[in-house]
Amino acid sequence: MVKYGGPPLSSFTRYYWRVKAWDSRGVEGDWSDIQWFETALLNPSEEWVAKWIGGGQLLRSTFKIDGEVLEARAYVTGLGYYELRINGERVGDRVLDPPWSEYDKTVYYSVYDVTNLVRNGGNAVGLILGRGRYSPVSPSRTQIPNLKYYDEPKAGAMIRIKLRNGSIVTITTDESWRCLDKGPIIYDDIYNGYRYDARLEPVGWDEPGFNDSNWAPCIVVKPPSARLRSTATVPGVKVKGTLKPREYYNPRPGVYVFDFGQNMTGWVRLRVRGLSGMEVKVRHSEVVNPDGSINVENIRGAEATDTYVLRGGGVEVLEPRFTYHGFRYAEITGYPGVPSIDDVEAVIVHSDLEPVGSLSCSDRMVNDIHRITWWSLRANILNGVVTDCPQRDERMGWLGDAWLSSDSAAYNFNMVKYYEKFIRDMVDSQKDDGSIPDVVPPYWNLYPADPAWGTALIYIPWLLYVHYGDVDILAEAYDAMKKWWNFLWSKAKDGLLYFSKYGEWVPPGRIHSIEYCPPEILSTWILHRDALTLAQIARVLGKGEDEGYFKGKAEEIREAFNRAFLTERGYYSRYTAPRWLN
Repeated sequence: MVKYGGPPLSSFTRYYWRVKAWDSRGVEGDWSDIQWFETALLNPSEEWVAKWIGGGQLLRSTFKIDGEVLEARAYVTGLGYYELRINGERVGDRVLDPPWSEYDKTVYYSVYDVTNLVRNGGNAVGLILGRGRYSPVSPSRTQIPNLKYYDEPKAGAMIRIKLRNGSIVTITTDESWRCLDKGPIIYDDIYNGYRYDARLEPVGWDEPGFNDSNWAPCIVVKPPSARLRSTATVPGVKVKGTLKPREYYNPRPGVYVFDFGQNMTGWVRLRVRGLSGMEVKVRHSEVVNPDGSINVENIRGAEATDTYVLRGGGVEVLEPRFTYHGFRYAEITGYPGVPSIDDVEAVIVHSDLEPVGSLSCSDRMVNDIHRITWWSLRANILNGVVTDCPQRDERMGWLGDAWLSSDSAAYNFNMVKYYEKFIRDMVDSQKDDGSIPDVVPPYWNLYPADPAWGTALIYIPWLLYVHYGDVDILAEAYDAMKKWWNFLWSKAKDGLLYFSKYGEWVPPGRIHSIEYCPPEILSTWILHRDALTLAQIARVLGKGEDEGYFKGKAEEIREAFNRAFLTERGYYSRYTAPRWLN
């Protein structure tokens, strides 16, 4: 990685660049083609002039442009999720936006080129708000306890328009906007799904000329206390493909189960023609029973159901917003008649990661294992977080899952920007005493983390350096890494760490593993490995005193570990032999 070292940059500016390279013998290469990048808000605390507004599910405003539009950019965010619309058109291809974060510390905004949507004359802009992880008030809060609630949905947006005559027009969210409190989205929820009544959608609400006289003024609300950061640093969640069903089952009258042949993350898109008021349901599952009916035991409290009430009068395309599911099978009920395979497709959704590695060999089983791993990684590297699962009533950023999968992820995808964001989430989640939670962002209040989970704060930044030479993130997160290690060290006794919550989690055939690996063995090993890693990081950052300190602590822990756990026969207690203890 080569860091920009030119003059200070200005906001809202396009810069052009090119590069050339010299080989080890000094032979000069050719110049590359000219490329460009464009800056957004480099000082958001001063340059973000939009007010935050709420009070409704649908928000709209109109504005007039006098002159030819040369370029237009929309800077927008909404908590928990949003969809931006201009003159009847959806803006951008990101879904489930903005990325999930610790909303009290960091909120992400996206930038869209809307030059082709803004026109001379009258214009309309609209926002659809979803609850996401920001304001969960659906039934999941009783089924899935202790979910963190931040505030009611809110949004902020700026549209910066440059005219041919050189003037700049800026449109912002403020109290002049109009809002509709009760719109067609009856509820949206990450776990339970989506309920949409098409009869309640105001036709043309996002276009000029719509009569919004019966809509209420939007409410200017308190802005988040968090810093604003651009999603240019985070690969967005996008629709990455579709799958048609391979076959379908009809286990009971009126019940149709479609098999897409592949477990994935996303949702179902359904074409239907029916009478106004008819209700169609789509339930999702990863497995089916012998009779072809879906089996939802493994998704526990999550309903994973999308429900649509038809408007009637023609073919309607049913597709949810602001939710996602992990599934291979979809059960459709309430469909008028018999749905055909042509009417149903699965929409594959995941983060827009650049593939950098692949595997193909002569062993079919090895190829299949890699293919399954590849799909699993894509299903859980989602919304700026690394989750444990995409289907059940959990879907949390468990740090143990994150670091254990990080090498696989880095060999398959370009993870620099994604992991930088996730590392910042860990730092944002850190308390003053140095503790971090087991899940990040801390949607569940699980402080402090098990040592074998919290090691992600040290392991993943080092992985970025090893794979990509990313020194900046080491420097940025270094103090937080030290605070976390010192927090654990404060709990150690005579060089051994007895603090543990999960230990060697889920060995074959069981959940807990004390009889296989005493938790103090794993926790102490992690403490030792983290000390060695911190010594390496300190060396890279030129912090010689810290390097010596952590090397000394690692040796102290190693000696204590062997005194306590190494038997006369040369085994560690109960035949456990952690790696990397020399």
